[in-house]
Amino acid sequence: MTSCSAGRVLSLLPAVLLSATLPSLVAARMDDGAIRVTVSPDTALLRPLKDSASITIEVGEAGGRARAPVDLSIRLTAPPPGNLVSTDFPLIEGTRLVEMNLPRVHGTLSWSYVFPIRGEYRLDVSATDGQGRRLERSLGLQVRESRAKIVFLGGFVAALFLLGFMAGRVFSAPAGAAAVLMIVLLHGAGPNRGLGADAGQTGGLQGVLTVAPARVGAPSTIRWRGTDPASAEPVPATVTLSVLQLEKRREIFTLNRVPTDGALDIALQFTDASPHRVAVTATAPGRRTEVAQTAEVESATPPLGIRARPVLLFFLVVLAGLAAGRFSKRRALSLPWTARRVKFNAKEAS
Repeated sequence: MTSCSAGRVLSLLPAVLLSATLPSLVAARMDDGAIRVTVSPDTALLRPLKDSASITIEVGEAGGRARAPVDLSIRLTAPPPGNLVSTDFPLIEGTRLVEMNLPRVHGTLSWSYVFPIRGEYRLDVSATDGQGRRLERSLGLQVRESRAKIVFLGGFVAALFLLGFMAGRVFSAPAGAAAVLMIVLLHGAGPNRGLGADAGQTGGLQGVLTVAPARVGAPSTIRWRGTDPASAEPVPATVTLSVLQLEKRREIFTLNRVPTDGALDIALQFTDASPHRVAVTATAPGRRTEVAQTAEVESATPPLGIRARPVLLFFLVVLAGLAAGRFSKRRALSLPWTARRVKFNAKEAS
């Protein structure tokens, strides 16, 4: 009896241990939670510098329960450089495009963005709650190149090859290749302005907007502060921030209704060297303010290696056309029926 009882106890021991550890396992899963990222429309339908994508980030407990306010950190990184030919904006490849550290976000954040180049972007999101628990998620967002640009590039390469082919048929030496050297890379520099600040006050809430000097290839800091005009104390407010590219009247970035404690700091890279309009609308109970500022963006010249690669590629295309043209001409002169057709008659010659 004693041995039988001991055997039954040993057989039940795994079940007892599992039942003892099950609550902690469930609690661990509940604490893990989840970060859900939704992009609309789907990235397969997006085209660079054309379509605006709405990105929604939701932070919740496992099982779909809403999580308490969290400190949210977001970073969007541009695609890495290509292997052969760079994109239209080589300076921004592999650089930070958007970086936001937002405190006390109530589980959901919505923002929109116009992706500037094709390739796979990297989005890193982390959330930390009041108890120090941290969630992290990284994912890739693939944006394809515009079909119009692909057709244009293919037509341009075909035209260069045809130009080289015709030159090879006409000239005996590849002197026509010198035409490729007429390709000029244009570059310029915009004005470099210091920090600027615009202030707006409506209904007892004063907002101050500051945009750091903007330059293509590096993020610029956008800072907003909301205070009480009488006491100069920070006023908690809900902020909406938008960035408009003035030349084409395209809204490239929008941050929708973010709760703040009276301060908002984000880093945004202006990928187009043209004026942009940064506008902030803030609302608090019984208070509202709007402030806007125009930011001039400084251009920059890509490194020599980046500029030389496409020129070298086009030069090789022209050389290939020249070689094909000369080869086809030589083959035509040495055709056998052409040689038999030309005969020398001594009587006619005399």
